[in-house]
Amino acid sequence: MARHLPLLDATQRRAFDQPPTFNRPQRQLLFALPDWATQFLATLLAPHSRGGFVLQVGYFKATGRFFPADRFLAADCAYVQQRYHLGEVEWARYDKATRFHHREHILQQFGVLSFEQAEAAVRQQVTHFARQQMNPVAVFHSAADYIRTHRWEVPTYAALAGLVTGAFRTVEQQLTTQLAHHLTPAVRQQLDALFTTSEEAPAHSHRPYRLTTLKRSLELMRPSAIRANVQDYAVLQTLFTQVYPVVQALDLSEEVVRYYARYVERAQVFQVQQQADKKYLMVLCFVVYQFYQLGDLLTETLLQAVQTHRNAAQRETQERVYRQQQDTAGQLRQVLEGVVSHGAALAQLEAVALSFARTNEEKVEALLTWLQAPAVAAFAQLGQTAQQLRKGGGGSSTGPYYQIIEERSRTLQRRLGEILRRVAYEGAADSPLAQALTQYRARDGQVGSQPPTGFLKAAERAALAQAESPVSLYKALLAGHVADHLKAGKLNLAHSLRYRPFDTYLLDATTWERQREELLVQTGLTHLREPGPWLAELQAKLATAFARTCERLDAGTNPGVRPRANGRPRFLTPARPVEEEAPTPRLLFPEPGLISLHEVLHTVNQQCHFTDCLTHWSPRNRPPRPAERVFFAGVMAYGCNLGLTRMAHATKHVAQSTLENTVNWYFSLDNLRRANDAVVALTGKLPVSRLFKRHPEVVHTSSDGQKYYVAVDSIHATHSYKYFGQEKGIVSYGFLDDRHRLFYSTTFSSSEREASYLVDGLLHNDVVESTIHSTDTHGFTEVNFALTAFLTIEFAPRIQSFQDQQLYAFAGMDVPDLTAYGLTPVKYIDRALIEAQWDTLL
Repeated sequence: MARHLPLLDATQRRAFDQPPTFNRPQRQLLFALPDWATQFLATLLAPHSRGGFVLQVGYFKATGRFFPADRFLAADCAYVQQRYHLGEVEWARYDKATRFHHREHILQQFGVLSFEQAEAAVRQQVTHFARQQMNPVAVFHSAADYIRTHRWEVPTYAALAGLVTGAFRTVEQQLTTQLAHHLTPAVRQQLDALFTTSEEAPAHSHRPYRLTTLKRSLELMRPSAIRANVQDYAVLQTLFTQVYPVVQALDLSEEVVRYYARYVERAQVFQVQQQADKKYLMVLCFVVYQFYQLGDLLTETLLQAVQTHRNAAQRETQERVYRQQQDTAGQLRQVLEGVVSHGAALAQLEAVALSFARTNEEKVEALLTWLQAPAVAAFAQLGQTAQQLRKGGGGSSTGPYYQIIEERSRTLQRRLGEILRRVAYEGAADSPLAQALTQYRARDGQVGSQPPTGFLKAAERAALAQAESPVSLYKALLAGHVADHLKAGKLNLAHSLRYRPFDTYLLDATTWERQREELLVQTGLTHLREPGPWLAELQAKLATAFARTCERLDAGTNPGVRPRANGRPRFLTPARPVEEEAPTPRLLFPEPGLISLHEVLHTVNQQCHFTDCLTHWSPRNRPPRPAERVFFAGVMAYGCNLGLTRMAHATKHVAQSTLENTVNWYFSLDNLRRANDAVVALTGKLPVSRLFKRHPEVVHTSSDGQKYYVAVDSIHATHSYKYFGQEKGIVSYGFLDDRHRLFYSTTFSSSEREASYLVDGLLHNDVVESTIHSTDTHGFTEVNFALTAFLTIEFAPRIQSFQDQQLYAFAGMDVPDLTAYGLTPVKYIDRALIEAQWDTLL
């Protein structure tokens, strides 16, 4: 094993151990000495000692570190020599003893502990970080931030890297020892079985290892794919029941479990078997993580299948109702015509019966003749048509909806029957649905003659009583209620990544009470320490905004509002003012010729080294790094949607196996985001990017979704008639700043709202710190207004039909009558409820 884990590359190590580069204003600020330093400087006689002391004070103020003389920057040395009139300085004479003496005095005056004094506390915290996440680079940076936060001296790269390396070795030794103690022979045997095939014969492409088969989950909606996923889930459930107590005893964090599980996913089986001391730990984590992921996949399958079933039933209901209305119109016309003709015939009979010109025999003969006429027989048949009209459910608000649900139930059961029987969704103990679901699983999907119906609505119970196949309708209704309760959080999946109870994602109350102040400081949320001042400030801002807006509406000076004929406001987007002194447009790039994408990537990489962010998944025993062209080929393969096979065939000197192996081990999502951050940071340094900014002190970001058609079957692709017609697609949700830098993007189903992902994008980046964010109606919710206010980000969405939105105010605020402006009256904020739940919100 290497002496240190390869945490930073050579360039990053040099940057960490070198003083930063200052401009002239920064030098003026940092190398200005406080009074105590000026007094100490007067006691120094030698020029190299005086200059070295000034430089150390400035560097310490900037970085919290001290540097040897051979790392002093020439520009800084020249500035200090000129400012403090040092004359010629022999910097080589600034030796270790002098530096140590100056270091002690500077630390004492600044009230900062030396690294030697804080080393034990740092080691303990780094070990804690190592147990929480298995990314050594992230632990290294977290440790450096932790040291700066506590006002301790920042050590050299070698010292800090040694602590991180030692912490990971300690954690792995502890886990290995604990695992040997808790791993029973039965569990060990179950895990060893994963390294065999189903036929106890050597593995090959048509007879894979059991572990290999569990890696593949089919993200498809075909019944065969769903059955295969349920079968894998059943296998993992049996293993999970046996290994989860071991995982709990080891107290593994979610990050550690994810790291080892992803390693197993990437590695071949023989590579896992070679890890003799960690093989079982890796497989344990893989079983747990894959069980969680597959449970989430089956839950997503259930939600999408139920929604598809409902959409199809509603669509067919509309079609049937329309056809029924057409048929009913014809039948009704037939009945009305029959009644009219029959009434006319009765009028004639009445005239005959009351006639004095006919004898009684003639009248009886005329009546018998009329009764034998075809019109009377046709009128008699109209009774059946009238009964059909009466039976047609003209007064029903649902029409044939539940009948169609019943008819389509078997199609739904083929997809969801095994999911409901196998996946253990949980709810409140007194929940009728949770009780019905428990009984359904206990009976292995058999409903019985008297199933529990307490969770059904009155209309559903009435439809169930009239159904031809009550069992089919009941199962369809049960699946629908399960989906609704999962979306509402009333049903949960305890062992899951996405569908756990909400409280499990929060800090436990004990940890929060013990570390409340420290966490607020670390996250920069000290302004939210108490609710009173923050809410008072928000109320004052809101009152000012209401008053100013209404004044401008009254005066007619708001360029974004025009009155309609009916008096209601019409909200417009004001045109962008023309800049009188705008620069003359000119081309940014050479007009003739083309620039290859490879040249673009190579040039950008020379400046920001984004490929250095693509590190191997394993923190140690890393193989030789591939050539840069392989990374470029991988980026182009995915960025241009070519695929690895086509890209390898179109690229010289890049074998397909090399490209696939590089993408597998180096192209993790975290690595790609760090690489994108490097490109974004470089873009921000370009002078041309500053031309796009309208306000230098403001960072205005925006987000919007772009719809993409998906040609293959995928559970993540859903219908959106507005964008895809009868096809399916997904949404790519991107975030841009006012310099046109794409700093975050994610993808999700086209049936989901973009608002759920807005805060993720704002927080998932360390380069662009937004001060104001805009989006459209899809990205707007009241909750996002609250969260962005907590984060001190102004939320400025473009909301369609703004005048119909609900506005809110604090109780006691002087708010004008908004109905006079065609707006919805305000509702008042429950301040007492917010203050009571303040710690929960934090």
